[in-house]
Parts: sequence; structure tokens; C-alpha cells
Amino acid sequence: MAAHGLIAAKLINGGVAGLVGVTCVFPIDLAKTRLQNQQGKAVTDCLVKTARAEGFLGMYRGGELLGWGLEC
Repeated sequence: MAAHGLIAAKLINGGVAGLVGVTCVFPIDLAKTRLQNQQGKAVTDCLVKTARAEGFLGMYRGGELLGWGLEC
């Protein structure tokens, strides 16, 4: 019975780690894509402009939960 609890804990920990990783990386990937499509100064400049124009959640626009799962 203890082995089942250990497997469940590992699955939960892996899921949380993946969610945190995607949450941190997605805005950076968005800035990279926008900088490739248009002229910009730097990644931080792009993130600041996005946050001002679209709000903080604008950095996560276009992200789909299913798409994030298939990212790896």
C-alpha cells in the first residue's frame, strides 16, 4: 500500500514541476517569438511592452493546456 502512495506523490510532484516550468518559460517563449517577427530591443523590453499593452495575463495569451502538455 505504501508503494501506491509513493507513486501518487511522484506523479503529483512531476505535474506541479511541469506546471511551474511552463508558467515560467511561456512568457519568455512568447517574447522570443514576437522579437523574431518584429524589431525589438530585448526580451525584457518585449515583456514590459506586452504587460503594459495586454496586461500581465497577456503574456499567457494563446497558450493551450493541451499544447503545453505536448511541449516536451
